[in-house]
Amino acid sequence: MQKVLLILSLLTLWIILPTQAVETKAETYTISPSSDPFNENFMNDSTYNKKTKHYYLLRSYLEQLEETDGGALILEKGTYLISNVLFVPSNVTIKLENGVKIVNGNDTGIANVEADQSIFQLIRPSRGKKEGVYGEYGGEKNISIIGYGSATIDLNFEKDAIAIIAGHNQNIRIENIHFQNMYSGHFIEIDATKNAVITNNKFINSKQSPTEIKEAINIDTPDKLTQGWSSKWSTFDKTPNSNLTIEDNLFYNLDRAIGTHKYSGGKYHEQIIIRDNKIEKMRQDAIRVLNWRNSTIENNLVKNVEPGENNANRGIMASGAINPTFQHNVFENIPRPMQFIAWKNSDPGSEYAITYNELSEENKFALATNTIVNDEEDFIRINPKYKKYDKEHTEFIPIKTAKETGQMDLLNHRTNKTCAGQSSNSYNYYSKIVRLHVPMAWKVPCL
Repeated sequence: MQKVLLILSLLTLWIILPTQAVETKAETYTISPSSDPFNENFMNDSTYNKKTKHYYLLRSYLEQLEETDGGALILEKGTYLISNVLFVPSNVTIKLENGVKIVNGNDTGIANVEADQSIFQLIRPSRGKKEGVYGEYGGEKNISIIGYGSATIDLNFEKDAIAIIAGHNQNIRIENIHFQNMYSGHFIEIDATKNAVITNNKFINSKQSPTEIKEAINIDTPDKLTQGWSSKWSTFDKTPNSNLTIEDNLFYNLDRAIGTHKYSGGKYHEQIIIRDNKIEKMRQDAIRVLNWRNSTIENNLVKNVEPGENNANRGIMASGAINPTFQHNVFENIPRPMQFIAWKNSDPGSEYAITYNELSEENKFALATNTIVNDEEDFIRINPKYKKYDKEHTEFIPIKTAKETGQMDLLNHRTNKTCAGQSSNSYNYYSKIVRLHVPMAWKVPCL
């Protein structure tokens, strides 16, 4: 009996001790713009100079975090000029303290060495330069980029620049960052990613792109046919995004806030949730839905979309929307609040067949809960046939108007809570108008 007990005790120790032995404490590193790289050998490199030093600084710590299988990198207040792409490994949190400003650099200071167009790519440093290493959702996991106070990522109006590229990832969080100054790129490009949250950020100011369809947040598939994704470390397997939440953000003065502009035939982004955002001053359709299934767009305020050709720009334009729940949104000063149309890719990706919407009666009932303010159309258009937009081929879904609900009376009310540079009348109007029609309280972000 004693021998049996001894064997059981040894087995228990064998099970417990190895588990404890492999547990490692996640490292936390804190740096400032004046810090030296973790690997000081970078300082002896011929390409290390005042224009590349912050790139090497962050790169060295991200490489170290790959070695330790994760941890945290805290950036202290100051300006970091990033000349080349930074690769981020799994299990890493990057914290940008109040006053941090990451600026996209356009010059390496080195002959024949060009600066890169993106700042962060969510792939481990050891694989960032390799080809075809990740497919489906098999890439990096558990990555957060979190800002505090006035933390800023500035694309510096560099053409085609992108702040964050996520692909083949899981469990991603981007929070409380002030993104600004985009030109013909995206603030965030997200492809083939599962379980991501983009919350409480500001996406402000872009130069008009030649096509006027460059989204602040681009939701795409890695597909060589559509040419919308260029990261060589991807397998280009057309994996869509799944379970992406975009909430409590401010989008201001952009081509477009959120959307997809090319689809992969038969592939659908699943459970895209866009809620409680303020979207204002867009040059094109504010939200472009393209091959999204079981998506929800609710409780958003969309305001001041430019008229566009034939006065036809929309707050939401949807194609290939399967079982969409678009409800309780408020649209103001927009030619058309919402329209569903059949669509086909042009040029790259035109090989794919036409994509159609599928709306149930329940979906249409939800559409009627939306509200329009100061617009010519108090209805939503559904055009089921490709390139058929006349009255005969249009289903009209009536929606609420400000006049019907008494919202215009709110213009005469005041509130003590205002945003800097915004009149109390204006704040009261935008906050109360949404509260009237949105089941849950909505926080109006300041510019």
